[in-house]
Amino acid sequence: MSDAGSERRGEVRSVARALDILSAFSTAHPRLTLSELADAVGMPRPSVRRIAVTLIERGFLRQDPDGAYLLGLRLLELGSQVSESSAITHRAGAAADELARMTGETVLIAEVDWESLSVLIIGRREPVQPPAAATSPIGRRYPLSSGCIAKAVLSGLPPEGAATIVPRLRLTARTAATIVDPDRLAAEVAASRARGYAIQSGEFLVGNAGAAVPVHVSGRVVGALAVVGAAQRYPSPKLHSTGRLVRSVLAQQRPAA
Repeated sequence: MSDAGSERRGEVRSVARALDILSAFSTAHPRLTLSELADAVGMPRPSVRRIAVTLIERGFLRQDPDGAYLLGLRLLELGSQVSESSAITHRAGAAADELARMTGETVLIAEVDWESLSVLIIGRREPVQPPAAATSPIGRRYPLSSGCIAKAVLSGLPPEGAATIVPRLRLTARTAATIVDPDRLAAEVAASRARGYAIQSGEFLVGNAGAAVPVHVSGRVVGALAVVGAAQRYPSPKLHSTGRLVRSVLAQQRPAA
């Protein structure tokens, strides 16, 4: 980023550089050497090292004995605060607790980012029995595409709103069942809107199924609430009954104070 660009945005360059360093880490690259980190952010190694020292002192980075850098535990503490203070958590958190108790399945709360056309898993409730579904951990971001959460979020929009967004989505196949045709996805979204919930089986992960409903706050679609589990436990009739259950429980639960 150029100095002129930083000034136009009113950015503090040292803060921007520190955030660039933190943002260089990802699921694919959880550990980075000094050289890798410098290449990722386009900064000299001495500059990266100086900033990294401060980030380590404040708990935002860690350093392994071999010198590789990792994200620090302070971010985990702050991340929990982000989740708990989110508007969608206030609206759907109690419903998620109740659904986990009623179904014995994993329940996910996902927040939508309309600018990047993605969803972020910000809440997860785990069952005691059976084992938790092999699905999205808290903090994982996914492109808005196929699957019950994406379809639920899109179904919460008015038809004209969804019609402008669906053609912009990158529909990449994750499994053989993933919907990659925009017209078919639009039809699924319309059907989900009509019944008040979305379902999927094997679209997002092989062997995984789920039902989700859109979550609104102050009239805006802010995300989705989903129950997910093994596809073998969720034939079509049970998926539909679970979708109706999620819809009902969310409607009955009052937002947290």
